[in-house]
Amino acid sequence: MKNNFKKIFKIEGNINIVDELPLWSAPFGLKLLDIIKMKPGMNVLDIGSGLGFPAIEIAMRLGESCKIWGVEPWKEARDRAKEKIRVLGLKNIEIKNAVAEVLPFDNDLFDLVVSNNGINNVQDIQKSFSEIHRTSKIGSQFVFTMNLDGSMHEFYSVFHDVLLKHNMTKEIQKMKEHIYEKRKPVIEIEKWLTDAGFYINSIITNSFKLRYLNGTAMLNHFLTQVGFIESWFKILPDERAIEIFAVIEEKLNKIAEEEGEIVLTIPYSTFECFKI
Repeated sequence: MKNNFKKIFKIEGNINIVDELPLWSAPFGLKLLDIIKMKPGMNVLDIGSGLGFPAIEIAMRLGESCKIWGVEPWKEARDRAKEKIRVLGLKNIEIKNAVAEVLPFDNDLFDLVVSNNGINNVQDIQKSFSEIHRTSKIGSQFVFTMNLDGSMHEFYSVFHDVLLKHNMTKEIQKMKEHIYEKRKPVIEIEKWLTDAGFYINSIITNSFKLRYLNGTAMLNHFLTQVGFIESWFKILPDERAIEIFAVIEEKLNKIAEEEGEIVLTIPYSTFECFKI
């Protein structure tokens, strides 16, 4: 049997790229990888490829008969992904500076389009679905994950109660608008997919939990700081943000004392669609 191995990858000197699956991406992404269909000669697009997952993983799983593109507007993330690609010696993947609403690709190109919790973050979901449809082949598979509007309901319940106690009704409305902006209801996503010309084959709903010793640990965790805290602060007047979050932290810590920990539930859905 012919040996097609080109090299044995040495970890020494390459430790900087051994972080292929970020914590937040993992539960969504593993489900996505279970659902995608693989065949030789595929053209694949990853919407919102971030630091390179799942685009790089899919590129390695498919091999050199396939071509994978990732689109990502965040320069630092693109640079990080490109460094991983360089060190891994992958020739079948390219990362582009682009957004889902304006894809720099020809019509009818892709056999598979994926997005791992990236659809939540586009500016215009309907326009993005239209562009994905335009650039996909008839019968192509479109698989994406997104966390749902019940995400972290334990935290938002505390946030709501603190705002209510401080008579901040305008901020309660802003909090609701923030949740809607970031996590659209599944029924709306279904309608927009159908309007764009996709057949929805399945919607699988799962959840996972983020656990913390107390509220202080939760609010200071890297994921919270990078992914959430800034948008939460924007809900509040600048001059009151620190004050309100001190109360939230105290309330979360009290809950942790009574219950032993802080648990945040993250429900999410995995959509499998086909272009018709």
